[in-house]
Amino acid sequence: MRFSAVIALLALLATAATAADRAVPKADLGAPPPADFLRLVRDDDGEPLSLDTAIIEYRESAADAAEAGRRTPLQVDLVAAVHVGGATYYETLDRLFADYDAVLYELVAPPNARVPKPGRKPAGAIGSAQQSLKSALGLEFQLESIDYAAENFVHADLSPKEFDAAMAKRGESWWSMFTRLMRESMARADRGGGGGDVSFGELFGILFGSGPERQVRLRRMMAEQFTDMDVLTAAFGGEEGSTLITDRNAAALDVLRDEIAKGRRRIAIFYGAAHMDDFDERLRDDFGLQPGEPVWLEAWDLREPEAAAARK
Repeated sequence: MRFSAVIALLALLATAATAADRAVPKADLGAPPPADFLRLVRDDDGEPLSLDTAIIEYRESAADAAEAGRRTPLQVDLVAAVHVGGATYYETLDRLFADYDAVLYELVAPPNARVPKPGRKPAGAIGSAQQSLKSALGLEFQLESIDYAAENFVHADLSPKEFDAAMAKRGESWWSMFTRLMRESMARADRGGGGGDVSFGELFGILFGSGPERQVRLRRMMAEQFTDMDVLTAAFGGEEGSTLITDRNAAALDVLRDEIAKGRRRIAIFYGAAHMDDFDERLRDDFGLQPGEPVWLEAWDLREPEAAAARK
């Protein structure tokens, strides 16, 4: 039996059950390469040090701004997130968010729903699973750490009713998505792709062990899955897209257009890292914005416990 799909599923939960999902474009030698939003940092010996997420600024040219009647060029920053992370990671994000005119955030919730408050426990099956994952990894949960009540935070996602309707229209279900993920993960392992399969003994030892060593081992295993997105792309990709990525991103970009119309000029889109490939393409193609260099934030410390303690 193969267990790489189990680890891939855990990785999926840590990015709000999303995956890189867009149609593979026809070859275009003149097109800029897609930006990277996740990286696994290693030392000179190849040992993992950290899992980092990127903030990338997308800006319009002065000429485009003038043509649109804007004195200040539009700036939209893609702020990639993992939904369980270190406390310092979320504290840094909270400080950075204060400088934006608007922060568009993901949350499948009704338009009039109360925004999450720091310390509030998430509800539902996904929230419960993420709580368990938080404990297993020794990390914090995003909804309990970020101040969503800030005045510049703007909901930019589907409602539960819209989400269910979109899934029904596409013939999707949570079970079908898991099945696709498992099938692709097993096929990739059979082809010798990715980082290899996980044995039962190794998985059992990590999931049911104890202490900080176990947490670091699980973080490292999942970090490898995060940075090997081919499995998720193949499982959820396709010309028609998916509810989890395509439809939710489209809703967020509709809110972006509304915020631009209100005169907001410095805007952040704060979504799971797996959404960012699609956002990158849309900001370039639909909004005429060009990316700058990424700013990297350490989301997970992957150092051995002794080394991590020495840094504090």
